[in-house]
Amino acid sequence: MKHIIGHKNPDTDTICSALVYQDFLTQKGISAKAFALGPLNKETKFVFEKFGVPEPEQITELPKGTEIILLDHNEEGQSIDNIKDLDIVEIIDHHKVKIETDKPISIYIEPLGSSCSIIAKKYLGLGDLSDVKLSKINASLLIAGIISDTLFFRSPTTTQTDKDLVEKLNEIAEIEDLEKFSLEMFNAKSDLGDMPIEEIIKLDYKIFEFAGNKYGIGVMETTNKDYGLNRKDEITEKLKEIKTKDGLKAVFFSIVDILNEASYTLTSGNEEAELFTKIFGAVEKEGSLFVDKLVSTKKQIVPRFQENLMQN
Repeated sequence: MKHIIGHKNPDTDTICSALVYQDFLTQKGISAKAFALGPLNKETKFVFEKFGVPEPEQITELPKGTEIILLDHNEEGQSIDNIKDLDIVEIIDHHKVKIETDKPISIYIEPLGSSCSIIAKKYLGLGDLSDVKLSKINASLLIAGIISDTLFFRSPTTTQTDKDLVEKLNEIAEIEDLEKFSLEMFNAKSDLGDMPIEEIIKLDYKIFEFAGNKYGIGVMETTNKDYGLNRKDEITEKLKEIKTKDGLKAVFFSIVDILNEASYTLTSGNEEAELFTKIFGAVEKEGSLFVDKLVSTKKQIVPRFQENLMQN
């Protein structure tokens, strides 16, 4: 059996794409099962409850030699703990290629706004012509993943293909008001209550290596930026702890205001704040580093870090 896994700190796109790809392979006569590498966030739980979808099993390791399919990621540090003991047979992703394999495998990478867009193309015959049937529920899950990762087309990662796919998918899903649905998703994501600070930072958090140093980058996409800004002192202290504990060069945490398309970034120290300001032209606002139209980790934040840090 092929085990389909998304990245750690799973988001709606990684979970929905994995689950729907499980159905795609099953209809093709291939034994497959999707797993989650951690608890679901509130946005994903909202989507699953709305469409009556059970949560996938959570795992941290698999038996040596297990066949795995990596979805929505291809970096070892973002994947299952014992990935070096496993047999990667396929990668489906919309990020830059980072991983190395010891044999030729099937790799499908496309610069779209979400991995759900890639899976949708397989069903709808826009890429891999297929005779499998896409159910109403799975069409809804794919729409949710695309909306989540593109911030309902506000992110610079959005392509016309993503928009076209949502239109075609909704002919099957029949979601009456996509704008309303997107706001319900984002509001669910923003409802963090008294969640511990480290959990908030790690909701969408990855470690990247630039010029031989490791940097932690976390993002909180929200319709209620004040929630994060009101806890900025707690967040800053926790960023310092994470930096020391994980042996990182720096840690950055951006509060992304979805509706106004701007970000408010907190850092693990003054040196890090100076670096972020230099790279992104940030200005001080509400005790944070404010940058207008900075909303995408993949297309804006990581490439700018890489470009600047590799030069030094």
